[in-house]
Amino acid sequence: MPSSPALPNLSPAAYLRCYPRDPAGMRAHHEVMHRFAARLGMPAPVVYVDDGVPCTGLRPQFEQLTRAVAAGRHRVLLVPGPWVFSPDDARARTALRMLTAAGCRRILQLPRSAAQQGRRPTSGTR
Repeated sequence: MPSSPALPNLSPAAYLRCYPRDPAGMRAHHEVMHRFAARLGMPAPVVYVDDGVPCTGLRPQFEQLTRAVAAGRHRVLLVPGPWVFSPDDARARTALRMLTAAGCRRILQLPRSAAQQGRRPTSGTR
């Protein structure tokens, strides 16, 4: 991805969350996110993972991601889908608004075919 004043050449972030915990599935999701970034011509993403963390309550890596965005370390976020924040649409939209308010300029969702390669990490995403 060429550098521009609008989107400096920073590493993108990626956010993954699965509940209940699924270490094997997370490895596959990491790979899919790295391939997605490469396909977009971006550097490898910095991946923030809340594996085994429900969408309600404290999500340490989501909070770290938000702080990193606010500090200017990321302007682009890669996600498998908005459901990674919460299966509840209103809560997912709230998380997206928080990241945008913190300074995230683009939030890119995996195309369906790529998301299916890594499989949605949701035997339970609560």
